[in-house]
Amino acid sequence: MAGAVGLALVGATLIAASGAAVAKTSAGAASKCSVVTDDHWPSVVQGRPSGINPFTTGATYMWHDGDGWHIRVTHHTDNMRSFSGQLSTSGTFANVKPVQLEKSDQFQVSSDGHSITFLFKNYGHIDGLNFHTRCAPSISLSFQSDGSESPPSKIVIGHTNAHPPTDPFVVSRVSPTTIS
Repeated sequence: MAGAVGLALVGATLIAASGAAVAKTSAGAASKCSVVTDDHWPSVVQGRPSGINPFTTGATYMWHDGDGWHIRVTHHTDNMRSFSGQLSTSGTFANVKPVQLEKSDQFQVSSDGHSITFLFKNYGHIDGLNFHTRCAPSISLSFQSDGSESPPSKIVIGHTNAHPPTDPFVVSRVSPTTIS
């Protein structure tokens, strides 16, 4: 799968198992990271995915670019669907901003900046978040649609329209760069 090059996606049990490696890596990364600029991330997550159109597609889209990280959700009917997600890192999330949210949509950043949760009640338009990371060796992500895990085919990453192998998954900056 060409879109998965450079990504290693990890199931829920492996995310917990990988915690020690992330903590170990973050200690070394802390001395090299900048709390002013956004972290650099692998090429597979770079650039906006194609086809984000609420009239024809439905998915959770995510990408990184010069303006930080972006998450968008949509579906192609006007009935209500819920999209939720949990993101965590041993670094911090910063400058988290809503994109086109309605009054019933919600998101929260933990007081320590290590996690973001969201619940969007989507009626066929686009809802989302923009944010930056600081000193983050990886991001663990989990997405749900209407209360169930999102199928990996409905999670679209970067300009190559890659899909994670599982949901939940991890995007890592450490070598080898992977989505798992």
